[in-house]
Amino acid sequence: MASCPFATQRPISGPSGAYVGGPFKIVHHTTEGGSAQAAMDAYAAKKADPHFTVDGAKIYQHIDTGLGARALRNAERGVQTNHDSAVQIEVVGFAGKVKNRATLIKVARLCRWIEQAHGVPRVWPSGPPKPAKNGGDSGGHNRGMATWDATGGHYGHCHVPENTHWDPAYSAMESAFVLAAEFDAAGVLTNRDHPAVKAYLDYTPPPGLKAVKPQVITDHFDVGES
Repeated sequence: MASCPFATQRPISGPSGAYVGGPFKIVHHTTEGGSAQAAMDAYAAKKADPHFTVDGAKIYQHIDTGLGARALRNAERGVQTNHDSAVQIEVVGFAGKVKNRATLIKVARLCRWIEQAHGVPRVWPSGPPKPAKNGGDSGGHNRGMATWDATGGHYGHCHVPENTHWDPAYSAMESAFVLAAEFDAAGVLTNRDHPAVKAYLDYTPPPGLKAVKPQVITDHFDVGES
């Protein structure tokens, strides 16, 4: 059982049950909305809670990381998803847009804690998430069942078997930063000179990229847990 010491505890629907197998992994989602509260209202309505919701101000924990969350579709008699030792993070924002920098810094800090608590390797076993194309799904996501079930590490919702959503659609720079950033006990970023960290912090998205209208994943919380 594990409770993040720097997260605000906000239970909603409770866990989906015990894990039944698989090495520990971290699954990155986007909320497809602009606020943590709206996302949490949707979890309550759909019973689709992740373990964590992260925005630019706070990290909220909804479920102990030693138990299964609810944010992945899981088909009857298929491969396990929520119960395959998957610690799930909902990042406030849209798959089709640039992620808020303060939010992603908090996501990276949370990932370091989960990695340490559960022995999660700092890799993307199915490759990094594919970035959005003109605000929409770029396609071609690796959802291999064997990799998912046997290999610990970081996954996007876009990599999970039995699921169809394409979030979080991190850019290559965002994907690299999430794995590279290091923090001290107070949450201060300590390796700003690391190439991936420096590149991300120094980058300013062009106005045209910021203005792209995202293709919103409208059924994001209809996860169909069986």
